[in-house]
Amino acid sequence: MPLAGIHQRVETLLYKRGFKAPEIRQLVRNQLYILAVSCFAAAGLGWFSPEFLYFAMGTLLVTFNFYSLAKFVQQLVLFKSTRKAVLELLLRFYGRLFLTGLILFVLIAWVGVSAVALLAGLSTVVVTIFLWGGSRFIGQKVKEA
Repeated sequence: MPLAGIHQRVETLLYKRGFKAPEIRQLVRNQLYILAVSCFAAAGLGWFSPEFLYFAMGTLLVTFNFYSLAKFVQQLVLFKSTRKAVLELLLRFYGRLFLTGLILFVLIAWVGVSAVALLAGLSTVVVTIFLWGGSRFIGQKVKEA
């Protein structure tokens, strides 16, 4: 399947899943692409070095967190937040934070996963946001010229 077809299917799937805002959909889509590339790299090169697997684990963990947070924040913004919604956001946020910390603790302390590779995978969301912001900044400069 050509890349344009994959891109359109991912866009459609995210839209059906509730990502109506194009900017948020673009952020989540790009993070999913990074996850896919890291999983393919882990599957192909994981036998050579387990750090590729650990990197993919970190990417999977941060993608799950980013996906759920982006979806919920979008719902808050688009559908007029209430006190109950803000409380739910805080509970979800701290629940995910606790679960993520627990998973990281188990992976690093008990399983012996490389913390550097795992944290490198976790940092992919920062790269996604940085690239998105950079593309918007460049687009804005082109429109001004």
